[in-house]
Amino acid sequence: MQSRKFKFAMIIGFIAFITVLFLISPIFYTDEVIISGGNVVSDIEIRERLGVGSNTNLLFFNHTTARRNLMENLYIAEVAFTRSLPGRLYVQVWERRLAAYIEQSPGTFLFIDDQGRVLEVRSFKSQNLPVIEGLNFTHFALGEILEVPDSMAFNIVTQYAQLIYRHGLADRVTHINVSDTVNTRILFGYVEFNVGGIRDAETKVRIIAGILNEIPDTDYMRGFVDLRDINVERGEFFFVNLF
Repeated sequence: MQSRKFKFAMIIGFIAFITVLFLISPIFYTDEVIISGGNVVSDIEIRERLGVGSNTNLLFFNHTTARRNLMENLYIAEVAFTRSLPGRLYVQVWERRLAAYIEQSPGTFLFIDDQGRVLEVRSFKSQNLPVIEGLNFTHFALGEILEVPDSMAFNIVTQYAQLIYRHGLADRVTHINVSDTVNTRILFGYVEFNVGGIRDAETKVRIIAGILNEIPDTDYMRGFVDLRDINVERGEFFFVNLF
């Protein structure tokens, strides 16, 4: 009886040993990493942060560690992994979108996304995006949403930043000034739009886009457009003074 149990244990042990050898064999080494969704963050950086090499066993790939390493880059909002055995790893990245800058001090810019989160601090602007003026705060932390005492001013910034991007105007806006939240001003070079507050923001940005399509070159145009009190139902829209 004991001999039979011993033989059974030996068989089970041998099967387990073979199974382990199979699982750690080169069959499951990662031979291809397919990355999608990266725009600001390069594929090279993503691969480096993944820590996946040609001898990485995909069965034992540590999703938690890889995700944490990737999200140390603040431009990465979320990441997902899919394994296709034996050796293919899919990496899907969702990035935060740089929406505007705040000049914290002369020559120092905070890079913020459309939620008001600080992504980085640099001495230069990397893209043609609006500079936010009049948004007061006492401190900031990288990776965190700005704590702004004036919630109305903050909401105006995030709302208009999202709408401006949606309507393809982000690279044309030079400044958004919220120092007076009932007279919010959006500037395209020397053409100023007073949009008032956050009310009818979608309609106002549509009007701005329509007007800009009719302006040949805002670099040489000067003017002022009053959009504070538009009334679509009465057909009253805005006052334009361009020269």
